[in-house]
Amino acid sequence: MPMQVEPAVGTVRGAPKSIRAVAVLACAWPALLLATVCLVPYLNKPFDIDDPYFLAMARQIVKHPAHPIDFELCWNIPSLAGECRNAFYFASGNPVLGQVGQGYVLVPAVLGGAHEWAAHLTQLVLVWIAIVAMTLLIFRFGWDRWHATIGALLLVAIPPFLPMASTAMPDILATAVALVAMERLAGWKSEGKWGQGAAAAIALGLAGFTRPHLVLLLPLGAFFLLDSIHPREVLAQVRRKLWLWAPVIAGGCLLVILMLALREHNLGLDPKRATNGQNIGRNLFAYFLFLAFPFPLAACWLVNRVKARRRLTIFIALAAALVPWVCPISRALAASYSLAIFGCAALFGLLLDVLKKRDRTALFLLLWILVPFPAVYYEHFPIKYLLPCVPAIVLLCFRLIECVPLRVAGITALATILASTAYSMLILRSDDEFAKIGRNSMYQLIAPHVAAGEQVWYPGHYWSYWYAPLAGAKLTYPGGPQPKAGDLLVDDVFAGGDASIGRFQHRTLVETIHYEYSFGRTMGAGMGLYSNAFGFWLWGFGESDKDRFELWRID
Repeated sequence: MPMQVEPAVGTVRGAPKSIRAVAVLACAWPALLLATVCLVPYLNKPFDIDDPYFLAMARQIVKHPAHPIDFELCWNIPSLAGECRNAFYFASGNPVLGQVGQGYVLVPAVLGGAHEWAAHLTQLVLVWIAIVAMTLLIFRFGWDRWHATIGALLLVAIPPFLPMASTAMPDILATAVALVAMERLAGWKSEGKWGQGAAAAIALGLAGFTRPHLVLLLPLGAFFLLDSIHPREVLAQVRRKLWLWAPVIAGGCLLVILMLALREHNLGLDPKRATNGQNIGRNLFAYFLFLAFPFPLAACWLVNRVKARRRLTIFIALAAALVPWVCPISRALAASYSLAIFGCAALFGLLLDVLKKRDRTALFLLLWILVPFPAVYYEHFPIKYLLPCVPAIVLLCFRLIECVPLRVAGITALATILASTAYSMLILRSDDEFAKIGRNSMYQLIAPHVAAGEQVWYPGHYWSYWYAPLAGAKLTYPGGPQPKAGDLLVDDVFAGGDASIGRFQHRTLVETIHYEYSFGRTMGAGMGLYSNAFGFWLWGFGESDKDRFELWRID
């Protein structure tokens, strides 16, 4: 590609009039193959972390389809002291906050026996949908087959796509729905077919039920339909083509109707339980860090600035990123601070540049990346919240590196795909071990004693909430059934079981299972694949004094 004197965030591209299905499949098949090859070995991966919550929701939907969050949940949350509450307590009766979309998607898996492979196969189908929609979206934005192939591969390769596809959580569903919504909306804008508009409306309306922050796809979609961001031209276009916003209006109506239809009457959520202003700093830190690693946005921005010969910008960004290394902190912490500073500089640098040049498409992509921003007020901000924004990051990166020769860009893209895939496989392998440790420990501690005629109890959370009853244990919680003298009680220390069993003062330790990770870890000891409250890195090595399961006998 020819060099540009002043590269910013790319050129304006027109959407193609038509896209052939053969071309889409020809570009999508490498990503489809990569995802399938990587995920099939993990079809029998045990459920862990929040998987049991969405599986329990699916079971509830089978019984009462209109009340997806009206079931009892016993989670080891410190503020509840192990008490059981209705699931709608955690979502204030709101199906959007309850993320009920995943519950409905998992209904076929539950009807088939709730086997691990059934839930993971469902996720694999969603992966395929996301890949095809990503390929189509790249074409819609005017890019060629090479970019469509590379973009789909980047979507799959960059964490946390593959790791989250190996769970039963709603993040792959959220990504697929977001991609379908934006791709169909782009088709509606360029071709004006009512079938595309209807599909966009349905996807926009359902997006908020996958992850709450995706409700913002509705105003984002409305912005995308504009041809100009000048205030006067915006008003003129709305008056001239009000019908163009029909899918967004219909999507909003669908969202409201479903919220009213599925909403529970109880609004018992204490907002202080899940939100806190003290979390904002940590969550913002994680947000900026993720934009630099593992997402390549900050790196592409730096390349763009180098090509534009913005020496002052480069010097300030690099100097700020190097500051933590001269402070008396660990290298891991210094690396985290450097990446967060780098990501922050890239985001604000892009925003200033886009506003200066009034680049509507680039501004749309930046706003897409900002969709999860309200979640920084939540109790944690895991990288999975950003997964539906990866398509926007990829498209922005394409625009940023237009100034680079195609051959160099191709080699760099291939290296990024290979490195990202390798990193994703490390995470997959480690998280599979993490899940197996929980399942196997439950069976090892519970099943032999149940077979011997003894009564074993467990408090809920993570693995134990799903596998402990399968092994024969019974649930105990304050105000509910309690173990008697001579009964056994399982304690999942990592999942916070200590807080629940602390009410049994007289007990004797019977057995302990200490576990070590042979291939790195994804949670604890500074790693936080599922929650930045545990750490900012998705994978690494380390030990924790909570890496154990205990079996106690009540005296």
